[in-house]
Amino acid sequence: MLWWERHGTRLVKMGEKNMMMNSLSLFLIMLALGVCSTAQGVFYPFGSAAGDTFIPHPNDGFTNITLLHPFPYFNRTHQDIHVSPNGGLWLGQLSSPNSDVIVPFSTLINYIERGNVSYQQYTTGDVLHTATRDISSYFPNVTFTASWVLVVTWDRVVYYELNDRVTNDQEATFQAVLISDGDLSFVLMNYGDISPPPRGALIGYSKNYFNEIVLLNDCYPNGTIDYVNLKTSSNINIPGRWAFPTSLESTFSCAYPLVPQPEHVVGVRLQLSSAERLNETAVEEQILKPLRDLLRQHGVDVSGIRLRRLVEKQP
Repeated sequence: MLWWERHGTRLVKMGEKNMMMNSLSLFLIMLALGVCSTAQGVFYPFGSAAGDTFIPHPNDGFTNITLLHPFPYFNRTHQDIHVSPNGGLWLGQLSSPNSDVIVPFSTLINYIERGNVSYQQYTTGDVLHTATRDISSYFPNVTFTASWVLVVTWDRVVYYELNDRVTNDQEATFQAVLISDGDLSFVLMNYGDISPPPRGALIGYSKNYFNEIVLLNDCYPNGTIDYVNLKTSSNINIPGRWAFPTSLESTFSCAYPLVPQPEHVVGVRLQLSSAERLNETAVEEQILKPLRDLLRQHGVDVSGIRLRRLVEKQP
């Protein structure tokens, strides 16, 4: 069993272990929704519905994935990637000290019977379009069209306690998305619900044959990651998602220059049962407030929801 722990500045490999009413007047309300998403909303498709391949239980080793397209990663190109249930991806030969790792959430995970680890490669379809859109949005100075995507998801995996007992109610859901056009490459790390790991966790990656270690800890003032709030954290202004360029000359940043995000405008048509005029105050109290309350129940950030304009239309 392998996972990674931090010792000083080193990353060390560890082992063994409608409303419908009669119409008197018709109003068109335009709502401007700022960019918001649930943690689950940042995840790329995964699981049975997505057609993933599942790593069988029990498993405390690595699962090899032969890549459909080579993955350029800093100064090397990889044909294989090894997936660990303990929250890491190994690039290169497992026995080589010069291999590199991508660790979206490396800790000691019990993968005997609970939780799932699954993966899938894409070379066509909607996932490639999504990846192209995402990378072009986060890194607008790059001309990029994705030709290959690997999605690896750890879904509700459970930890080992410090005494090596299995935790019963402490789970983690996270995802690594590797994206490439054959020349450039990027890694997305997506986070859902995360319970505090008893042994802590490492998040980051290594490069240049393990000579350089990049850790998310460096983005926190005291060097300590707030695991529970990973699903609201980001370096690209997308709650629950961190993005990193991993091409030859790429550099790490805790906050890439923010790209103005387009408003998502939703039109709502209401048929009213009285001739009383519907003003902005009524819209706020009768429509927006219940809408915000409903969205909050589903974990959606509602801070960007506002009334854009109110227009009366005669039928």
